[in-house]
Amino acid sequence: MIGSHCIASTSFILFTVSRISEKQPESNEAIAREVINFFILYLFHKVTIINMNNQSTHLHLRVGAVLCGLYVVLGAFGAHGLEHKLAANQLTTYHTALRYLIIHALALIITNFTYAHWGTVKRYSNLFFYLGMLLFSGSLLVHATRDLWGLDVNLFALTAPIGGLCYIIGWVFYLLKIGKQ
Repeated sequence: MIGSHCIASTSFILFTVSRISEKQPESNEAIAREVINFFILYLFHKVTIINMNNQSTHLHLRVGAVLCGLYVVLGAFGAHGLEHKLAANQLTTYHTALRYLIIHALALIITNFTYAHWGTVKRYSNLFFYLGMLLFSGSLLVHATRDLWGLDVNLFALTAPIGGLCYIIGWVFYLLKIGKQ
């Protein structure tokens, strides 16, 4: 089932990126909204964190791979579609969010490879990595592009420290698991 979601997500991403390159610059804002809305819906309705923690490590490996692909798409979109739409500090925030997204997408892959090798799963490290991605990287992405959305709230920047703490807690749970091996 996750495979079909990955294929659908990849197809949508490729379709959206091709539309961005074909459209006039003034329509990039609408397409950015489409992309962000799609990923918000995808995260909340198709892949739930609680159900993912009841799955095998292979699911987390696949999700990590999808997130690595998402990083490439969002990085290209930021470099080519948003560089003239965002201020310098907003682009810095955008790239910070992406940097932590790729680090923790790779962390999902690496930690779950070790869990598969050990024949175990540490649910809490996965859970906190996912929460960190949502609360830190996700909120910073929304915060950086809030002018494109027409949002005047800084609430998204306030959730980033909570997401950063989730990242740290995820690494602590992984460290505790290593200590038991």
